[in-house]
Amino acid sequence: MYLAQDTGKISGVTEPRTINFPYKTIVGTDGAISTTPCKTKGGDYFTLTLQVPQIPLTDQTHRKDIERFMRAYFPATLKTLGCE
Repeated sequence: MYLAQDTGKISGVTEPRTINFPYKTIVGTDGAISTTPCKTKGGDYFTLTLQVPQIPLTDQTHRKDIERFMRAYFPATLKTLGCE
């Protein structure tokens, strides 16, 4: 599985970096994406994209907050979907 490593129209995340997390995840200065195999009515994977467009592209101060959100929210969402 591949997640974008560069800023671009595909990821929509500025300055993405992978994090050490059980799920494929990138965190940027203005958003994040996590994905993992998960069988649902919609397909074989579950992907969560977080975009915070009100953060200026040069603002580096929210990366840790975005990472903390994804570490809490993504596993909780997988649990409610039955994809633990």
